[in-house]
Amino acid sequence: MDIPGEDDPNESGGVLSEKSEYEPEEFDPESLGPDVPSPSDGAYDGDATGLFVKLVIVFNVALLALSLGPMLAYFEGQVDLGVRIFLVGVIAFGYGTFRYVQFERERKSDDGEGETAETTDTPADGAESSDHNG
Repeated sequence: MDIPGEDDPNESGGVLSEKSEYEPEEFDPESLGPDVPSPSDGAYDGDATGLFVKLVIVFNVALLALSLGPMLAYFEGQVDLGVRIFLVGVIAFGYGTFRYVQFERERKSDDGEGETAETTDTPADGAESSDHNG
């Protein structure tokens, strides 16, 4: 089998084997892009992180109870226990949803305090805004 360039070492292997004058001699993987930033410990809100962990646990319990309760009632015939477990799931889901909505409202009200003064101002020269969407 003849492979071009195998017999004659002076023969060129083609366009792909040629090196550009701008190509470095050795590849440096660090030169591909910017460094990946590392998160600082102080960048996270402790209340939000704590609430997130609690809500993950609450919704996991709710999902387990909402699926296990009907299965116990149907497959095992333990209707009373299945209904009780299902109700625990409904209550846990309701509590998790309530806490999430409450957190979102608090966050929007905290963010909205500084923005209301900016959004209600009109241009001083009386010119119309370029935003006509409302």
